[in-house]
Amino acid sequence: MPSSERSERRQRLLEEALRLVSESGLGAVTHRNVEQAAGAPHGSVTYWFGSREGLISELIDWLCDESERQARAIATPVQHQIAAGQTLDIEAIADALSAWMDRSAAHHLARMELELQGAREPAHAERMTKAAQVFWDMCAAIAEGLGSDDPDRDGRAMAVMLDGLLLDRLAHPPQSQDVVAASVRWLLAGPPGSWRERAGRGQD
Repeated sequence: MPSSERSERRQRLLEEALRLVSESGLGAVTHRNVEQAAGAPHGSVTYWFGSREGLISELIDWLCDESERQARAIATPVQHQIAAGQTLDIEAIADALSAWMDRSAAHHLARMELELQGAREPAHAERMTKAAQVFWDMCAAIAEGLGSDDPDRDGRAMAVMLDGLLLDRLAHPPQSQDVVAASVRWLLAGPPGSWRERAGRGQD
C-alpha cells in the first residue's frame, strides 16, 4: 500500500474520531464506531494506534496542533499591528473570529469535550494544559503590546474570555456579529491598569 494511502486511512480514522467526540462525547469513541464511520476494516484502530487510548492520545495531539495553527493565524496579525503602532481593526478581527468559530465548530466542540475530560482524567489533563499554554502565551504577547504590567495574567484572562465567547456561540446560537465585535473591543481595551486610569479621568 502506498505511503500516501496509508496516511489517508490513518487520518480518516482520526477525523471520524473527532466527529464522534463533537457529536456524542468521548464515550462514543469505540473501536467499532470509529472503524464503521471511517469505512475501515475491523482491527484498524488497533493496527494504526495500538488501542482506544492510543487513538485518543493521537487525537488530542492532532487536535491541539490544529488548534494552535488556527489560533496563531488570528493572533499573529494582531500582534504585528500592535507592534507597528497601528490602530486595530476591530471589525476585521471580529470577522476572523466569527469565521474561525463557525468554520471549525466540530473541532471546537471536540476540544471542549476533551478539556472537560482532562479535568476528570489526569492522563489527558497535562496534554490539554500544554496546548492551552500556547494559546495563553499568544494572548500574553498581545497583552504585553497593549501595555500590561503582568502579561501572563492578562493573557490568560483574554484566553478565558475568548473561550467564553466561543462557548456562547456554540451553545446559544444565534450570536450576532455585534456581540463578537463588542467582545473584541472589551478584550483589546487594554489591561486593567488602563481601565483604572480612564475611570480616574472620568471622575475628574
